[in-house]
Amino acid sequence: MKKTIIYIAILTAFLGSSCSLLEKFKKEEPQAQLSTEDVIQMVMNQQTAPVKDTTVTKLSEKEQIAYKKELEKQMEEDQEQGPNWVKRTWRKVFPKKVEREIKYPEIYKEKPKTIMVVYPWNRSKEKFADEMFYSAICEELTLKGYYVLPALPLLDEFKADTLFSSQYFKKEDTKKLQAKYGVDAVLYVTIYTVKKDWWTTNVNMNAQYDLISAKTNEVLFSRHADFNYDSQMPTKKKDKKSLIEDAKENHYLGICQQMQRYAFLDLPIGPYHKDYLLDQKKFSHKNDMRYKVNVKPS
Repeated sequence: MKKTIIYIAILTAFLGSSCSLLEKFKKEEPQAQLSTEDVIQMVMNQQTAPVKDTTVTKLSEKEQIAYKKELEKQMEEDQEQGPNWVKRTWRKVFPKKVEREIKYPEIYKEKPKTIMVVYPWNRSKEKFADEMFYSAICEELTLKGYYVLPALPLLDEFKADTLFSSQYFKKEDTKKLQAKYGVDAVLYVTIYTVKKDWWTTNVNMNAQYDLISAKTNEVLFSRHADFNYDSQMPTKKKDKKSLIEDAKENHYLGICQQMQRYAFLDLPIGPYHKDYLLDQKKFSHKNDMRYKVNVKPS
């Protein structure tokens, strides 16, 4: 019995000393985050203060994105201003194509269905240019798959209230039209030029188009179109009688319809078209479009 008690006491003492040694080793064991040099310094009892680099600053995620964009912009400017004139000439002849989902993201996001065309502001010398553009634009937007408010009833309303046009109506007040007519977007048009000079066969039409969201007042589509149509109509002698006859022979309506076809060529297709949401990968044109059509026989 006495021997058993002695054995237990020895075993208990041995276990206690082992635990204390293990704890001591754990305290003296180097931590995982310490480098090899730090462990050597601790062993040699030469503790040195860590050196802090005060010149390094960490950018936030937004600052990194902004810095990257600034570098890309600077690289593009350097390339354009650099001596590589071949590449610059190539870009002018074959401009870089931008997909429509990148050019017009808000249209694909809002998915407008109903468009209202505000009566155009006619700044040209052609008397009936506003009515001509108005009817041609409504027709083209309908063919693109949008529901356009009926042209004839609104035309009477525009004539009754002459202030209700693109000249006087503020684009910031587009939401008022949504409350009154229930439209998703509003198109403002300014006509600058509709003419055919007596010494040439070229017909020039110049206009600005701005499609504004009725929900957010954001610009969904913007286009400045300079359209030239080289017709087969002969030149006229410069006298009053011939100028009058020349004005009668100009078939402006057909040319205006062709202009709208080119001006809205890359406008995303509307929901009432069979190809709705299938044109996102197609390329888009520049906001400032210059187009010329030559129908003369070669």
